[in-house]
Amino acid sequence: MKRLGGTSVVLSLALASGVAFGVPAGSDPLSALPNGASDPAAAPQPLVPPPTSPYEIEGALKKYDEEEKRIGAELAAIEEELAVLDERVVARGKAYFKQVRAGLLPAGGGFDELVDHAARVERTRLALSRDLEQQKVLRKKRDFLADRLTRLKVERAPLAMQREAVAKAKTVMKMADERRAAFDRAFESSTAPPDYVAIYGADLGPSDGASGQAFPSLFGRLPLPIAGRTEVKKLDASGGAGPALELRATGSASARSVAAGRVVFADDYQDLRVTVVVDHGERHFTIYGNLERSDVKVGDSIGSGTPIGPVGSRGLDGAVLYFELRKDGRAVEPGPWFGL
Repeated sequence: MKRLGGTSVVLSLALASGVAFGVPAGSDPLSALPNGASDPAAAPQPLVPPPTSPYEIEGALKKYDEEEKRIGAELAAIEEELAVLDERVVARGKAYFKQVRAGLLPAGGGFDELVDHAARVERTRLALSRDLEQQKVLRKKRDFLADRLTRLKVERAPLAMQREAVAKAKTVMKMADERRAAFDRAFESSTAPPDYVAIYGADLGPSDGASGQAFPSLFGRLPLPIAGRTEVKKLDASGGAGPALELRATGSASARSVAAGRVVFADDYQDLRVTVVVDHGERHFTIYGNLERSDVKVGDSIGSGTPIGPVGSRGLDGAVLYFELRKDGRAVEPGPWFGL
């Protein structure tokens, strides 16, 4: 009985020694995490150094994406490890429960068997304790990484919007450059003088009757690009490029092609707003500027008198059409072509 009593003391001490066995004293489960994780009072710093210019946005986003990918892979590995650990904890927990429940039954086999049983119980408990502690650490690390991943996405979002804004700005600039290049490919520059003259343009309607005639043969008899009473003023072209006409109409008006041709440009162009350029062959071009919109598109074959688009208003001046005629890329005096 004394032996049995001593064994009971040994077993009781083994079973009552707590679940902290196998864990170094004073160890911090968060010590394995990056610096600052256990200091909630620390002011959060950007996870990636913020860009100081638009040119650095792409590089910063790349770093965010790399960090997000790294954390995602680490979280996936932790989830796999936790799944294995959870199964092991359940299995060891059941084994420990059975061993503890057996109590002093092995005492019937003698002292040595009882001691072996107590040692097995202790080993199972220590293994279970380590698994539970590892489970705790992994879950804290998982939560920390999940929070970090959320911060990454929150910090990345404004940069992604900035990148999109920069891309849109570049696209707008590129489109403006392309329009300018498309316009400039056909034309060059020169100069000329002013003064308004009131004339009338006959409303002949669309026709391709002149399409069989070479444009130079229409010199002196081109129809005006606006029908009805129109005030015509000679002026320098946009930016002092060369002679042009400004046609003011009473009320609303629509611009029309002065001869048959093919539309080679129809878009916004600098201070001329919506502008249409028509190629009449033999390097003759007509330009219609300050339109509200274009009713024709690039590639359209149009006849003489074809509506091109409504003329834009310019304050108290009413509808004002900018008209220019070019030959070999150089502006020419348009008045004589209309018999003015």
